[in-house]
Amino acid sequence: MSFNPYVTQISGHTLQVMQASDSNISDLLKLEEKVYSGRTPWSSFSFASELRKWHNSVYLVIYEGSQLVGFVGGRFIPCEGHITNIAVDPAYQNQGIGTYLMKLMIDMARRNGANQVTLEVRVDNEKAQMLYRNLGFVDGFVRVGYYREDHVDGLEMILYLKGKKK
Repeated sequence: MSFNPYVTQISGHTLQVMQASDSNISDLLKLEEKVYSGRTPWSSFSFASELRKWHNSVYLVIYEGSQLVGFVGGRFIPCEGHITNIAVDPAYQNQGIGTYLMKLMIDMARRNGANQVTLEVRVDNEKAQMLYRNLGFVDGFVRVGYYREDHVDGLEMILYLKGKKK
């Protein structure tokens, strides 16, 4: 999948939106460390695999100058979009950037003919769940022990795009 880069304004910030490449992996890992208190849930290998191996996946990054402020990744298969990862620098949270990234992926899913968009979120991440619900996502099922490092359950959330149950 391809994506044309552009510049936008969000909450007074001039931001460059572009498709991620291998050259962004170091920045992706640094942002994960900021967001996840020094941890990197996704490894360099995981990001590289997403960026290189999947013809139906895309990662978008948002920079202010040379600083990565957020990213989102997703895969698109017939009838479904799946958001694999999203993070926004804590200094830029609550300014609409996460919502903006999510809407970009939802729009991509629509353009690719998806009936729904899915994602998994930690059951204890209420802030993220609130963002997703505000975008129209509803609770799916709980994946027991989904997050391997600490055995926290994952909640599947679903956004129905074409008149399914809400």
